[in-house]
Amino acid sequence: MKGEILGPLQYRDFTLFIIGHFISFTGSWIQTTALHWLIYNLRHSTVDLGFFVFVTSFPGIFMTLLAGIFIDRFNRKNLMQLIMILSLIPPLFMFILIHFNKQTFGLLIILALFSSIFSSIDMPLRQVFISELVPIKFLTQALSLQAFSFNSARMLGPIMAGLIISHISIDLCFLINFLSFLPLLIFTYFIRYKSSLVKKTKELSIINEFLNFWHFLKIKRKISILLILISTFTFFATSVIILLPMLTLKILGGSASDFALLSSGVGIGALAGALTSFFRRELFSDLSQLVMAHVLWFLGVMGLVFSNSFPIYYIGMLLIGMSFTNFYPVVNGLLQRETPSELRGKVMSLFSIAFLGMAPLGQTTISLLAEVIVVKDLLLIIGLFLIIMNLLILRSLVQRS
Repeated sequence: MKGEILGPLQYRDFTLFIIGHFISFTGSWIQTTALHWLIYNLRHSTVDLGFFVFVTSFPGIFMTLLAGIFIDRFNRKNLMQLIMILSLIPPLFMFILIHFNKQTFGLLIILALFSSIFSSIDMPLRQVFISELVPIKFLTQALSLQAFSFNSARMLGPIMAGLIISHISIDLCFLINFLSFLPLLIFTYFIRYKSSLVKKTKELSIINEFLNFWHFLKIKRKISILLILISTFTFFATSVIILLPMLTLKILGGSASDFALLSSGVGIGALAGALTSFFRRELFSDLSQLVMAHVLWFLGVMGLVFSNSFPIYYIGMLLIGMSFTNFYPVVNGLLQRETPSELRGKVMSLFSIAFLGMAPLGQTTISLLAEVIVVKDLLLIIGLFLIIMNLLILRSLVQRS
């Protein structure tokens, strides 16, 4: 009974991993916040800041395609340790440059680009690594805890960065990120891990490995359907957040503090959603929870469409945040359970691309449409389009189950 209550936390290796994961991601968010603040103050240009984010992010997204090859060909524990050691280098050099006031826009771009490349391998690698630390029946709960850890770090990191920048020194943010990798790096040495990769994977050429993977995707149509579902949900559902400043100012007549409060509602909702996903046990099937995630999101968006009330908007943000962490851990778990271990790296790389790549594309598209379509009409169109399209996709999943 105790084991059922604790779920994946009853496994020592997973507990070590999730603690280290939380610490490292908190450090990453501290650095990201400080870096964006530093870049803006260095150039005093939002255009340069946008250019910086684009140049340092998109190469990492494309690198994610190659990440699956490394993840499926090498011992995953050793690879994770190597990536974390390499990840120590950019924040250390940033700290040294900023401490001695030698930072330049170009140097920061180069160092941030290396961080992005290492992260593009690290993200799918951590997803796959979790699947080998817990029994498959606890995988969705383990991924829900990871989502809770990630979103907690996403809320805590910027707050800590603001306090450090205001009361101490901005260079300390980069030193903290450097130090934040060390606990997980140390913990991995104590994780009792045996590689589950079969020998034949390493003996294949890279071309044959991709051909085998392509053949697997053609046979396992459910994987392709799930990836389409992730892409459409990410493109539309997460992108409505980009309209929040316009909604706050034009519809609510609010201020920057109102915008910040509404934004926090997404984070709080995401934390609540991760907890509900963890504690759901066998109350709902995975497909039922995916439907629930879409319903939560749709109700949140409809609250924005049919109300001009701040409390309703805040509830809408909570529901939207909850939908995210009811969706991604479940669909991630479904993907990994449908995929043999020797192919999970490639599948998780596609998952990462669908997650990381579609979000900026969706945000750019919807922000442009908001210039020519009344914002509430645009939200209604997006809401109806996504709920109808993805429920049809989910229906095809049910037929294949």
